Amino acid sequence: MSARWPLSTNVKKHYRLGTNRPSPHGPRDLDSTQVFSPCHADGSSGIIETMTLTATAPEQSLKHPFVHLSTDFIRAKEYLEAIVSAISDAVCTTDLQGNLIYFSPGAEALLRMRAEEAIGVAAHHFYAEGRAEADKIADILHRRGSVQNHELLLKTADGRLIHATLCASLLRDRTGRVIGTLSIAKDITGRVELENRLRELSITDNLTGLYNQRHFHERLAQEASRARRQGENLSLILMDLDNFKRVNDTWGHWEGDRMLKAFAGAVAQGIRKEVDAAFRYGGDEFVVLFPGLAGRAADKVARRIVALARASIAARGIGCSYGVATLARGGTADLIRKADRRMFAMKSLHRETAAPRRPVSSLAGSRGV
Repeated sequence: MSARWPLSTNVKKHYRLGTNRPSPHGPRDLDSTQVFSPCHADGSSGIIETMTLTATAPEQSLKHPFVHLSTDFIRAKEYLEAIVSAISDAVCTTDLQGNLIYFSPGAEALLRMRAEEAIGVAAHHFYAEGRAEADKIADILHRRGSVQNHELLLKTADGRLIHATLCASLLRDRTGRVIGTLSIAKDITGRVELENRLRELSITDNLTGLYNQRHFHERLAQEASRARRQGENLSLILMDLDNFKRVNDTWGHWEGDRMLKAFAGAVAQGIRKEVDAAFRYGGDEFVVLFPGLAGRAADKVARRIVALARASIAARGIGCSYGVATLARGGTADLIRKADRRMFAMKSLHRETAAPRRPVSSLAGSRGV
C-alpha cells in the first residue's frame, strides 16, 4: 500500500454470533479490531484484522485468538486468480477420487466445457485413452512425485482430439497428507501437426509422392526385425523401367517425369493399402516391401503393377524389369542383392528379345566379304 497510516489508528467492530450452532460454552461474541500499521520494508502500511472470540457467560470470560487476516493475503489470492484466469493453459485440480474440483477458464476454452458442468466429473473423462491414461499418470505421480511434459491426447466435450503436454503434482495439506492433484495441460496440436508434416516431407519423394530411399532403409530394417520376431515372411520387388533414358533424350525431362509419375501411380494402385510400402529408390528404380507375403505372391503383385502401368508407359516404348526376393537368414543386404540380380537378369532377357534379327541373306553376304 502506498498510503501511510498512524500506528494508533484502530477501528473496533462487534459481531453477535447466532445461536443456530449449539455450543457447550453458551452464546458467543466476536470482536473484530482493524489495526493499520506498517508491515512492509518500505514503511507502507497494511490492514491487519484481528478477531477474538469471547464467551458471554461469566465463567467463560477468557478471550482466544480466532483469525488473523491480512489484506495482503486477500490481494495475493486475487492476484494468483487473475494469473490463472489469464493463461490459456488448462489448470485443474482433482480430489483423491480423481474428480475435478477446479476448472480454470483456460480449461473451459480448451476442453469446450463450462466449469459448472466440469466440476465433479472424473478427469479421465477428458483423456482419449480414458482410465488407462489416468492410471498411467497416477503411477508416475506416486513413483516420482510429479509428472513433467507427459504427452497425451485429450478429448474435448464435442469429441475433438487435442495433442497436449501435461504437468502434474500432488496437493498436500499442512500435515503433508495428500489431498488431491494439480495439473496443467498445454495444447501442442499445432506443433505435433507441423512435426508430422515435416517428417512426411523428409521421407517422401517430391516427384512421385512415394516414399524415398532414405525411408526405405529405415522401413526395411523395421519390417525385417518384425518378420524375424514373429516368424513371418517379408518379400521385396525391385523394379526398373526399360529404355527410360531414350524418353528423356527424345521427348525431354518433362515427359520423363510424367512417365515416372504414371508408373508410381500404378505401383500405388497395385499394392495393399496400409500394409505394403512403395518407394522410389532412385532415378527410374522403384521398390515395394510386402510384409507377410512369400515370393510367389509378391511376383503376382509385380505382374499386376506392370499390367496397370502398360497403358501409360508403353506408348513411349518403355518396359519394366523386376526382381523378387524373400527375406532369409542372409539379412537385408542379401535380400536387396538377390532382387537386384534377378531384375538385371530379366532386363538382359528383354534386351535379347527386343534386339532386331538380321536377314539370313545379309549374314551370308557378310561372311563372304
